Amino acid sequence: MVNEVAIMQNLVQIGIIGKGAVGVNIAFNLRHSTNIETTLLIRDSYKLNQELSIKTVKGEQKAILCKQKYINQHSLAQLDLLILPVKQYQLEALLTLLSPIVNSNTTLLLLHNGMGGIELAQRYCPNNLLLAGITTDGIYKESASTYIQTAVGKLEVGCIEYELSELSEPFAAIHPNLQWRDDIIFALYQKLAINAVINPLTALKNCKNGELINYPNEVSKIKEEVFDLYEFMNLPIDNHALSQQIDDVIQLTKHNYSSMHQDLHNGRETEVEGILGFLVAKAEETGMKMDFVKGLYQQLKKA
Repeated sequence: MVNEVAIMQNLVQIGIIGKGAVGVNIAFNLRHSTNIETTLLIRDSYKLNQELSIKTVKGEQKAILCKQKYINQHSLAQLDLLILPVKQYQLEALLTLLSPIVNSNTTLLLLHNGMGGIELAQRYCPNNLLLAGITTDGIYKESASTYIQTAVGKLEVGCIEYELSELSEPFAAIHPNLQWRDDIIFALYQKLAINAVINPLTALKNCKNGELINYPNEVSKIKEEVFDLYEFMNLPIDNHALSQQIDDVIQLTKHNYSSMHQDLHNGRETEVEGILGFLVAKAEETGMKMDFVKGLYQQLKKA
């Protein structure tokens, strides 16, 4: 049985998996929380106690002062909250590692692009209270130990399966603009549509987000196919509002390269399975055709 009480109590032990930009940014947010002990948890193949720093949006260079430990049963034992800010394709291997050693009283927070992670977490850690989140922060890793903060956005968080009406005060310290979402699944599908438009096209066209204004037909075609699928799935989506939201994100992030663009052009695995692959699978389940989206998916799989 999931411990529903854990999240409502004062959280004093927060663990963050890895040294990715999103996770390190959360560790930075927690720097002034005297009642919270934050630990970055890494695999034993990486260097421990590496000095990390972040350049803030104000141009200030700040040290990331928190503990660093290897992932094992001892380091996970006392955690109230474990944050998993990893790539979608890394999640199953990570959950396989965590499943036998994470305490069932530890709340898990998933933070990744794309869909499919919730089902994996429920399969591998069925007794843990599960949260999912969406962040709009601008943050990237400049080197192995330095990070650049380009924008302070917001972090939307919601509970999967259980109804929680509030978050404890210490938990709120993970982000200055934390927003609780009772409809987090709906929010995830909104974010999926945004990612489905921006990430694949910028990766394949080798362009910044703002340059998508040069590809209006492709943008419109992805929107059309995604919105048709959502309507068939009976998701309460306002097509016009979501279309405008996608356009707004393109404009707000016009100088940025998407994460999929960066991954593809740096020879790394992309999150295409959790974004386009998820949509193509849903279309096949419902008998719908998503010919354009499927074509993009196949191009990226071959790239």
